[in-house]
Amino acid sequence: MIDWKLVLEVIGILIYATFMGFIFMGIERKAMARIQRRVGPPIYQPIIDTLKLLGKKESVTHGFIYDFGPVFAMGASIAALLFLPIANFQLFSSNADLIVVAYMLEVPMLGIMLGAMSSGNPYSAVGVQRGLLTMVAMQLPYGLALIALIQHWGTFKLGEIVALQQTQGWSITVPALLLAFIVFDIVFQALLGLEPFDIITAPAEISMGPMVEYGGKHAALLFTQHAIQLFAETAFFAILFLGGASNLLELLIKQIAVLFIAIFVASIYPRFTIDQAAKFFWKWPTILGIIAVLLTV
Repeated sequence: MIDWKLVLEVIGILIYATFMGFIFMGIERKAMARIQRRVGPPIYQPIIDTLKLLGKKESVTHGFIYDFGPVFAMGASIAALLFLPIANFQLFSSNADLIVVAYMLEVPMLGIMLGAMSSGNPYSAVGVQRGLLTMVAMQLPYGLALIALIQHWGTFKLGEIVALQQTQGWSITVPALLLAFIVFDIVFQALLGLEPFDIITAPAEISMGPMVEYGGKHAALLFTQHAIQLFAETAFFAILFLGGASNLLELLIKQIAVLFIAIFVASIYPRFTIDQAAKFFWKWPTILGIIAVLLTV
């Protein structure tokens, strides 16, 4: 028998996450503009852009894989979202949901690259190559930060990590996990595609890279996918290091705090070249991650 209450809760979470993701995208653009002494667009501009793209007609397609890529990315973002304990709601749970969410948040990039490569555009190919190298480079520090968290809290379950932080203090209050927080924040910057790790899209250089061929409804789908992923990534960060949340307002405040850290970093540091990004990931974040793991043994 269908549990209609659960269905409505899932739909409600998806609508809320999508809407707030668009608002986060607007806050990101507005805050960067103000830091650079510009007025910037209104925070609801991403919603208007998406609606405008949905109304456009498309006559360009590059086959099934090109169309499937954004759908695949969207599905992975939604799946990651439903594994997160958001204000005491978690649809899916497993004994290792931390690992599931951590790597489910990387799948959308692969979906976009899958579709981009089928377009045959050289800018897409360059962006995909850079994206794959960035993903490989950040795996080591990303994994070390997660290992430090798992060793300290003794569990792979996100719900249990949140509960332990409620009784023993947030992860960032533990010196070893503070190092893991720094490492995770660096990786988080790359997951968001923000400076100094925006070499994948590099708008002024390779015209948005993997997304260059997408327009109209495809672009609207990618905008929506990015909104859901932005919400999921900021929530995941808050759950791991800031104690999670017992209600949506508390979670929202923590998500905005996480988002502003990323915005300030993006506003300060210039773009790395792809070789600089790879060397950076394999140097300082990796060293800090190893120290964090050793301190939590």
